[in-house]
Amino acid sequence: MAVEVIMPKAGMDMQEGKIIQWFKNVGDKVAEGDALLEIETDKVNMEVEAPADGVLLAKYYEDGEVVPVVTVIAFVGAEGEKVEQPAGGAVPAAAPAAAAPAPVAAPVAASVAKAAPVITTGYVPATPLAKAMAAENGISLNAVAPTGEMGEVKARDVVKYLEELSAEGKISVTPLAKRIALDLGVDLASIVGTGYNNKITKADVYGAAKAAEAPVVEEIVVASVGVKRVKLSGMRKVVAQRMSQSRTEIPEVTQNSKADVTDLMALRAKINEGREVKFSVNDFVLKAVAKALGADKNPLVNIQGDEIVYEESVNLGMAVAIDAGLVVPVLVDADKKSMNELATYAKDMAKKARAGKLTMDEMSGSTFTVTNVGMYGVESFTPIINQPNSCILGVCAITDEYCLYKGEPMFRKKLGLSFAHDHRSLDGAPAAEFMQALRWLLEHPYELLL
Repeated sequence: MAVEVIMPKAGMDMQEGKIIQWFKNVGDKVAEGDALLEIETDKVNMEVEAPADGVLLAKYYEDGEVVPVVTVIAFVGAEGEKVEQPAGGAVPAAAPAAAAPAPVAAPVAASVAKAAPVITTGYVPATPLAKAMAAENGISLNAVAPTGEMGEVKARDVVKYLEELSAEGKISVTPLAKRIALDLGVDLASIVGTGYNNKITKADVYGAAKAAEAPVVEEIVVASVGVKRVKLSGMRKVVAQRMSQSRTEIPEVTQNSKADVTDLMALRAKINEGREVKFSVNDFVLKAVAKALGADKNPLVNIQGDEIVYEESVNLGMAVAIDAGLVVPVLVDADKKSMNELATYAKDMAKKARAGKLTMDEMSGSTFTVTNVGMYGVESFTPIINQPNSCILGVCAITDEYCLYKGEPMFRKKLGLSFAHDHRSLDGAPAAEFMQALRWLLEHPYELLL
């Protein structure tokens, strides 16, 4: 039996992927695990593997096309096996539905077979089927009254909520489907919804667009002589969305400070003598941040919904600029690593980032972010918090400043630090205490080698 090949959903925020190139042609033999094609996601490039042994029977999209996630893009099966072209082109793939509890009617369970991100604010405990039903119907789990024994939202709770909305005449189209229809120029009045109570879903909109052969907006549009407009897409589009979201949602405060790194620079020069792999200033900063956050005096906090979360793991996100935009590989358990281990870890992750070889796991789970623009001569800036983190440290340039040191006027090397934090989870005083601890470590660099 032919097996579907779908556009994978590599991360909660991924909505579409771009096919870079196919490695196999229709009719080619493939083995389970063979690379069929390479795709570009909002964060990384990745290969899509064959789901079974057999022959590539059909493919529905070509190189360069952008495809919604969980959409059938090809079939693999036995040689000579026939597969039908999906109506109106390729369609979103059906994900296996979780077993429905007794109170849930069969039509509803069938309507949630296509998985999608749950629209919610903060963490809401819920069963997998309840999450799928909420996602399919474009509702927030926060709005549903839970009846589970442990306070979790059950599928029956979502059904009840949907029935209440239906009685009020509020269900017609999901928010995501509405936005997609607007982007594609699809008339919602012409669509018969397949969701609960005939609600229009994103799959319905995509199907209508395919059937009507909706015009595709070109990525590059020449407006006039000498002017070129490039549509935001891929990683650049996601970076823009996330930065705008962070700036809109977070009451951010930035504290600017300077650390005297004269001794650190001298120690670095001494240590690097004869070393094949040199310690960078950024390595010392990462180690100092990890050590400061690992201390009981400076609890690592983040915010999720209306809860402050006290993190136990110091997983440092390290912003790395690449040609396509910005990626943030994560240094897991940074506080548990020696200076040498952390420096090697950071260099390896930065190298993988620039080569486009990071996996989604290697960019997930950060609890604090560090971004360094000091090499560009920036002396102070306001870094934007990398959600869901509540804090980010901006590392600035090292400058020579004439000042009093132990009663004597002299030049000292000062490192600029810009610390931005979410005022909902961290007040100014504890933020200043963290900066004080960080400065002390940078000004006593031998402590970083212990």
